[in-house]
Amino acid sequence: MLKKTRTYWILATILISLGLEAQEPLSFEEALSRTLESNYGIRIALIDEAIAENNASRANNNYLPTLNATGSYTWTYNEGNFKLVTGDQSFDPNSSYNYTAGISLNYTLFDGQGRRFTYLQSQEAQELTSLQVRGLIESTVIELGNVFHEVARLEEAVESLEEAVSISVNRLTRAQYAYDYGQSTQLDKLNAKVDLNVDSINLVNAQQQLANFQRNLNLIMGEEVDKPLDVSEQVQIRMDIIRESALASALENNTQVESVQHSLRNSELAIKSSKAGWFPNLGANLGYNYRGSDDPNGAFVLGSSSYGPTAGVSLNWNLFNGQTNTRVQNAKLGYESQLIERENTEQSVKSDVLNAYDLYRTSLFILNTQADNVSTARINFDRSEEAFKLGQLTSVEFRQAQLNLLNAQLQFSQSKYAAKNAEIQLLAFMGELVD
Repeated sequence: MLKKTRTYWILATILISLGLEAQEPLSFEEALSRTLESNYGIRIALIDEAIAENNASRANNNYLPTLNATGSYTWTYNEGNFKLVTGDQSFDPNSSYNYTAGISLNYTLFDGQGRRFTYLQSQEAQELTSLQVRGLIESTVIELGNVFHEVARLEEAVESLEEAVSISVNRLTRAQYAYDYGQSTQLDKLNAKVDLNVDSINLVNAQQQLANFQRNLNLIMGEEVDKPLDVSEQVQIRMDIIRESALASALENNTQVESVQHSLRNSELAIKSSKAGWFPNLGANLGYNYRGSDDPNGAFVLGSSSYGPTAGVSLNWNLFNGQTNTRVQNAKLGYESQLIERENTEQSVKSDVLNAYDLYRTSLFILNTQADNVSTARINFDRSEEAFKLGQLTSVEFRQAQLNLLNAQLQFSQSKYAAKNAEIQLLAFMGELVD
């Protein structure tokens, strides 16, 4: 029977070692650094931000003149005859050549400030894109926190379950000895065996979940998904966030609030830009042209050439266009819509912050309570273990003390990382998660 007990111990040892490799624990700060550098979504968003920056340049908003060059070359070949009263008369074949070249410079001097407001709108669009990138980074950091801390929680769960398996192995060993010497019934041995199997299954399941979340974490960090890793189980949780400060920070720095402010500014510029259609357009142009021709068989003129500069101004004024009035009216309606959207966003963010703050404070309370539970459960288990060794406690009572300790450890681990995730979410709403 002792041989079977050793078999259980070997099985437990194998289960404990599955998928685990000794390595330097990965801190959350290092994981965050890797994510900001290599996350696929963030890398794509940064490219979009660079495109928006290019689109917001003066060169892309008609602030620079246009320079054009033209040229042509034409060859003509003729042969045939004349019909005269004296009869048909053919003429000798001949070729003629025509060529032109020119360069022109055009610049808009005035367009009712439409160009200026379009440029300012592109600047606002760039700011909105940057805020979208910031929002994506914030959501990615929140996701990173959830997955990273779930990996840490599962690592702690595996450690607790390893301890549970070890305790169950020792309990089965004692039950086997007690049964062999007639000090207990077979029922105690069978119960110990069942409990060991249950703990082993829970351990394997926890290890499988851990492997899954490790792959998810690697994916978020932009690394090979099957790369082995071990994360740090140390967390630092801020305890000093005040409700009023959280609200004030959110209404000033929250990504959604800033975005709606830029959208409102963009709507103001859209009204001014649409009014540009009521004003004339004044342009200037400069150029230099060359024209030439060759006609070797010409009767009088064998060729010609001309060249010289050109300069001019142009004025274009659309005196009536109903579409301009429509654009102005629609722009004003768009501005009114953005005013409503701003109010809605501010109230929505306020609600999110208050909910997140309440969750944050509740999580801290639960964390402190669970820490006390772990301490109490550990003391209770240690005393129960001594009593069990002395035969003063039944195996059922000892198992209950073991489960109480295991559950307290698992709940404390869960509450610790839940509190950290609640802090991260609150900081995101406050606009302080990403610099």
